[in-house]
Amino acid sequence: MNHAHPIKKMAKLGLNQLQRFQIELEQGLGLIDFPVPPNSSMRKTSSRTVRHYYVSGIQTVMPIVSCALQKGIALNERIRILDFGCGVARQLLHFTRRYPNPAYYACDVDETSIAFVQKAYPQVEAYVNAFQPPLKYLDGFFDLIYSVSIFSHLNREDQGRWLAELARVVKPGGYCFLTTQGRVALARLTSTFGMEEAACARRLVEQGILYKEYAFLHDSIQKQNTFKVASDLVGIEGSYGNTVLATEFIRAQWANADFEVVEIIEGIIDYIQDLVILRRKR
Repeated sequence: MNHAHPIKKMAKLGLNQLQRFQIELEQGLGLIDFPVPPNSSMRKTSSRTVRHYYVSGIQTVMPIVSCALQKGIALNERIRILDFGCGVARQLLHFTRRYPNPAYYACDVDETSIAFVQKAYPQVEAYVNAFQPPLKYLDGFFDLIYSVSIFSHLNREDQGRWLAELARVVKPGGYCFLTTQGRVALARLTSTFGMEEAACARRLVEQGILYKEYAFLHDSIQKQNTFKVASDLVGIEGSYGNTVLATEFIRAQWANADFEVVEIIEGIIDYIQDLVILRRKR
């Protein structure tokens, strides 16, 4: 079993090479006009194909953009925007194309993802952050922070730590748009929690939060330094898994002295995740 991991990673590297040749050909023919990350990196964001990487990026960005404009956020001006947990720029691709005027910043714990972003998006200031706070930014630095599929993997304690940190770096009156897994996502996760959907739903109502650490977490952490671009969970240094949050839990637990919960839109992100809109109190 221990020998399977290097073999799988070598196979992923082979797929990366095959995709690179294909992308170079299609870019030369004018069929693709955007940066494409390695196949193994795309798979970390659940995209097995270039088409899914592109389309799912649109499906996650557009609800955030629509809500931001509705809240009066000036996306056509030189505001500061942070992509927290940016991965390989699935959202940055569409943000920077459609709204080039803001100053974009990005951070992620995966150094291979940040290496891609730094090369493909030189206009974005990207860096590798630690698994635990703080971020390197000054207090009140950002007008808007968005984060896709990060809080859907954090346990309750780490959620609290990162909510406090995001509240620190967004300006008073600024917004955070965070995605979570809720009732809509629950049907896909019943096997994860070892219960039927109805039982999962009852437990979610009772507890407000369901969290299950990945079974392969510690093994992946131990092996993440071998062929990093093909490794899962690079940069993860603590508990990480699947998290489902009830809207009632978010309204009760995420609102604090710094944040108010403005709105929760269920299932709007890529047809599965919820969008939580937070505003930093003045």
